[in-house]
Amino acid sequence: MLTVTDIDAVMAEIHYQRVDSNPMGYLYTHSNNKPVLVDINFELSDFPYVAYTSYQNELMFRYQGVYRFIARTRYEFLQQIDKFILNPPKIEDIQIRIYGGNRTEKHLEPTPPEFNFSRTFEEVFSSKSLHALHPEEKYVDVDGHLRYVDFMLHRQTSNVAIELNGERYHHPIAITRERYLSQLTKQNSLIYDGTPVYRWSDRGMRDDFKFKDQLLQFFGEPNDFKATPYFKGKRKVDFQLYEHQQQAVESIAKKRKLGQTAFLIELPTGTGKTEVFIEDYRLQLQQGNCYKALAVVPTINLREQLVKRVKAQLPCVKVSEALDDQCADLIVTTNAAIVRHYQQFPSTQFDYLLIDEAHHAVAHGLSRVLEHFTPKTLLGLTATTELLSPKKLESIFGNFTAELTLEEAVKRGLAPPIRVFRLESNIDFSKVRFNGKEFVKSDLNKTVQIPSRDSLIADLLAKYFSSDDPTKLAKQGIVFCVDVKHTQRMAKALQAVGISAKSVHGKDSSGIDEYFAGKVQFLCACQLLSEGWDAPQTSVVVMARPTMSKALYVQQLGRGTRLAENKEALYVIDIIDNYAGALLQPWNINALFGIPHYTPFADLGSYDNPVPQTEVTVLDGLYEQVRRLEQINLFNFEKEFGDLLSTEQVARECFVSTGTITAWLKKGDITPTRSVPFGRSQLHYFSDENVQSIKAKKNIKPRTEETRKQDFFEFLEKRDYTFSFKIIFLLAFLKCHQQNGEANSDDLASIYQNFYLKLHERHSKCEKDASPLNNLATLQDIKYIKNSIAKNPFEKFERKRFFYQSSELAITSVDPVLWSKLNKGDLESIREQMIKDGIDYFAKVGIALSADDFRF
Repeated sequence: MLTVTDIDAVMAEIHYQRVDSNPMGYLYTHSNNKPVLVDINFELSDFPYVAYTSYQNELMFRYQGVYRFIARTRYEFLQQIDKFILNPPKIEDIQIRIYGGNRTEKHLEPTPPEFNFSRTFEEVFSSKSLHALHPEEKYVDVDGHLRYVDFMLHRQTSNVAIELNGERYHHPIAITRERYLSQLTKQNSLIYDGTPVYRWSDRGMRDDFKFKDQLLQFFGEPNDFKATPYFKGKRKVDFQLYEHQQQAVESIAKKRKLGQTAFLIELPTGTGKTEVFIEDYRLQLQQGNCYKALAVVPTINLREQLVKRVKAQLPCVKVSEALDDQCADLIVTTNAAIVRHYQQFPSTQFDYLLIDEAHHAVAHGLSRVLEHFTPKTLLGLTATTELLSPKKLESIFGNFTAELTLEEAVKRGLAPPIRVFRLESNIDFSKVRFNGKEFVKSDLNKTVQIPSRDSLIADLLAKYFSSDDPTKLAKQGIVFCVDVKHTQRMAKALQAVGISAKSVHGKDSSGIDEYFAGKVQFLCACQLLSEGWDAPQTSVVVMARPTMSKALYVQQLGRGTRLAENKEALYVIDIIDNYAGALLQPWNINALFGIPHYTPFADLGSYDNPVPQTEVTVLDGLYEQVRRLEQINLFNFEKEFGDLLSTEQVARECFVSTGTITAWLKKGDITPTRSVPFGRSQLHYFSDENVQSIKAKKNIKPRTEETRKQDFFEFLEKRDYTFSFKIIFLLAFLKCHQQNGEANSDDLASIYQNFYLKLHERHSKCEKDASPLNNLATLQDIKYIKNSIAKNPFEKFERKRFFYQSSELAITSVDPVLWSKLNKGDLESIREQMIKDGIDYFAKVGIALSADDFRF
């Protein structure tokens, strides 16, 4: 293993200087290049992964990118330096190879950590910003491996990569060196391309307060996000086998006149596929239909061949191999280059897009590229369809991304008509708690999992969509459930009425293949199928899981919004439970589209083209004798409260705790702009003007991230000590804190308790006479001590947002923004002030102490 002297010497040769250390290695900076974090200590078995990711995230934010290398042997270390700093490979020179699996192609939703991340992201930045968060983004690393990034946040400035890790699969100590090196190759490739990489573990995300602050700190303002709604549209693709070039060119021209834009041509090997492209491209130039064109080929050799042939046959065309060549008429590039860089171009950048060797489209990640661009002509050439069926190729070439809302996509015929049925249950939801963003899951589980509710759903599906009755609409569909147990109960309920159904979830997705084969009519799913799952035949979606999250509702709805053959419409079954007249109700399809009336199985909205009515007639004639029209209780959280701030958001704005805002509300010191009854409680919302008046009334001066350190020291300078608790709390924290500004709450409480126990032993008391800590039995009760810390010294720091606790993780931590601004000198200054203040305080109490008594 290399020593720090060895590493310093190597880094000095490339003009890097060591500036910091951490338990696993060292940080080096360079005046003109990204910093390097060198891992050396893999035997540190107690190294916490949360600390590992937090430290890296802070560096990512500070430097907007940090390379991370392994330094076990000199050769291995130099290899990494050479690959990313001295001689990185040209992207065009690499051959794309598959690395790892793609969950989207296995039809699985993101893992629970990914699901939790998207939910928290929505809470922090709003549901609109979710459009900027792309799951399972394909990426080609510097070795040519096709990888998958858990989330890519698309911003106007630069994108941000997000990786959500389980310690079992990602902790450097828990995995092999080879796997860790592979993980770093992916991360360092993103850094090389100018994309910072932030990592969180499931445990790190459970520290809710800190996690939300980190998202705000690292990702910037939502107005920098590329948050335009988008929808997958369908191109009509012509796929034909030709034996003669001229016949292929003429066919393309004929179909183009009929409005077609996408073409897949299969020509036998050696019959001149390239000539088809050159001739069709020449005609488009001649007719003035093409100003910018892009040709994508698998390899360098094919790129050189195509450039040579175009130059020879079309000498007036300026051909370039550089993606950033603004003067080129035709850019010829490789699969690897375009997969890495396609997002830097507008979707309308190219009038003509050629994909050579089209059968490689899936394996090389070109499906995302094809979805991104909307050229006037998309031409795919292949000599074989053995690797992919024509139908699969047509599906890949037929998809494109349109910047449309779902409502606009339906109206334009890019998604099927949506017909809704509201199934009303008498299940009482009035006592289900709501945390301001979503139902409390434990309450939801108890309430939703009722056999009678499951039976209502099963009976409805049997009545209208039973596959055994030819007079009914035998449609496949999904029932979205609360949790695994709910999926299992729901599947049994459907089976009991003769419907083939399977429970699918994160640990059992075996029913999905049967669904695609048509052997299962309904899937009952939870935390599965909401994202990254494409089954166009899905025609029924049952919302059996109430949600206040627009993002989750739209994701679930989206599983059925793909067009398919013989699919007249998507049928949405909204389960409407009893909310005791509450204004706030879960999302439903009418709320989503802003339609105040409900008509059973009626089309939502107006459409540009005539909508088929065959199935509606069947439903109406058989089972809807009277088509009722009723006013619904419309709930649209964004419309009603989109411009208002929740209690938690007001607390952040005022730099006080949520408990402080709640206390002010109870005392009547502040008045919310709107209060909404929900069950047995009320939800409060505030306008911007209201928040400003609260700040003025409470003398809250403007506080920003830049003033956080100054605010903290001003708070300490006040020396507001009713008891000594704040002094000892800070000293105990400084004694046991880790490098990332966190301390184990149990360790902190033990140090805190031992200080007062020693005082009591020496002086028969440890505080003012009014303090309960003077009672030895009370002082020896560690549970009491922990509660006392939370209610006394900690609460004073939390109110100002300087400290926070995670009871679930037993962590007490400094606010991350404040911690990033404190240096070693600041910490020593705090320690010295607390020691001096402690000596002065206890002298007034009649207990003489020296500085050594506080250096525990």
